[in-house]
Amino acid sequence: MNKNKMLFTAGFMAMATLLSKALGLVRNSMLTAYFGSGMESDAFLTASTLPTTLFDIVIGGVISASFIPVFNSIMSKRGKDDAMKFLNKFVTLILCISALIAILGIVFSGPLVSIQTNYDGDKHALAARLTAIMFPMIIFTGLAFSFGGLLQSFGEYTIPSLISLVSNLAIILYYILFGKRFGIYGLAVTMVIAWGLQFLIQVPWIRKFGVKFRFDFRFRDSGIKEMLSLAGPMLIATWVQPLYSIVNQRFASNIDSAVTYIQQSYQLYIMVVGVFSFVVTNLIFPKLAQAVARDDMSEAKSLTVSSIRMIVLVIAPLMAGCMILSKPISSIIYGYGKMDEAGVEAISILLKFYSVGMLGLGLNEILSKAFFSLHDSKTPMRNSVISMVVNIVLAYILYNFMSTNGLALAAACGSIINAALNWFCMVRKYPDMIKRPDIINMLKSVLAAVVMGIVVYLIYGFIGGRFDGLIGNIITCAVCGVSGVIVYAAVSYIIGVKEIKMFARKGVSE
Repeated sequence: MNKNKMLFTAGFMAMATLLSKALGLVRNSMLTAYFGSGMESDAFLTASTLPTTLFDIVIGGVISASFIPVFNSIMSKRGKDDAMKFLNKFVTLILCISALIAILGIVFSGPLVSIQTNYDGDKHALAARLTAIMFPMIIFTGLAFSFGGLLQSFGEYTIPSLISLVSNLAIILYYILFGKRFGIYGLAVTMVIAWGLQFLIQVPWIRKFGVKFRFDFRFRDSGIKEMLSLAGPMLIATWVQPLYSIVNQRFASNIDSAVTYIQQSYQLYIMVVGVFSFVVTNLIFPKLAQAVARDDMSEAKSLTVSSIRMIVLVIAPLMAGCMILSKPISSIIYGYGKMDEAGVEAISILLKFYSVGMLGLGLNEILSKAFFSLHDSKTPMRNSVISMVVNIVLAYILYNFMSTNGLALAAACGSIINAALNWFCMVRKYPDMIKRPDIINMLKSVLAAVVMGIVVYLIYGFIGGRFDGLIGNIITCAVCGVSGVIVYAAVSYIIGVKEIKMFARKGVSE
């Protein structure tokens, strides 16, 4: 893929991901608008996260982190026919595991809710019923992730970046057309259908690349063995965010509406980081895997460093902006329908504390995938275990002093520690990868973000109370956002951030 095509693909993925995440926020805000922040929304958010959390813990890391390197290695060394045979065995294995998880999840939905929450009575019963309805979506999740990784390996990034957009649209349409008629149970069924759509829209493109899936239960295959040898450490390395979610939800379930507040703020936080880290990791990861398969370590290192620098350049100012503007942002997204002012305030404070870990979360996404591409899954596994222990300890301590706000801060600290450990190990293992000029350039981006944050804080302090309501919050965010972008770009150019200067020179030459 040449640079121009790569830039176009990255731009399209960014726009598609941004639109998808925006629709995801609309979807989340419609939940509280239709059902408020009480029993139904708490029960639904608990039930909807149980299948996805179990998926992430049991097989999610294998699909996202081990399939692409192994598939590309087989394709490069043994050809397309052997790669397709491996694909059939891999997807068959994923289907078997996900179907088993779905059956067990339906049968044991009640105990699973009890493990994750302290709900009792009607709230526990509702959460258990909704969990049983939604567990089959784990099967479609496995298929969607598997074939999304396949398409990326063939250089097709457009469709995988659109699948969430389709599912979010389906859920939004449910709210508009049937929300009041079928209520929370209809929403649970729609979630399953939405995940099914994520898989179905990939089918025509899968066929385009000559994929003819056939069940193949011959799992004694060298590719499957290689994947399974990587799977254990990879799974543990990808447990960090799911286990954060379980810990936070367990604590939050002690307080009415707290599960809704913490889930909605967390989804908003993940959306901001995810728009850019998703684009970078999904565009770069297959390229990294291909470079490693060719033994082109120079290209692999170059791609990793470029990704790290880009994440710092983009996430640092977003982190500052979210911390300062958390209140008007939360008001715009959640401040209508049955959601009251107290709920919006709670979400905004949680977002502020979550945002502390935004840069760490983005960097960790890149660094973990880089280790996976280099067929080193043990390093991120060890670092993940350490950060998980720290997160759980901090959650216990901070919850007693700060209630649910402490949970958000503990999760942020866990992300920072995880990223720091991965950074240290990457530098130690590949001392020639991240050079001094790269570090200086990233520090310049952080400095520019700090200056931008100070300016935005002053502007927000001046205009924040002058406008009321939805329009007022939009005006406040727009004025502060535009001012922040201008300041960040100007300071970055003045102090010599390489990417900004290159962009400016290119604009002038054109």
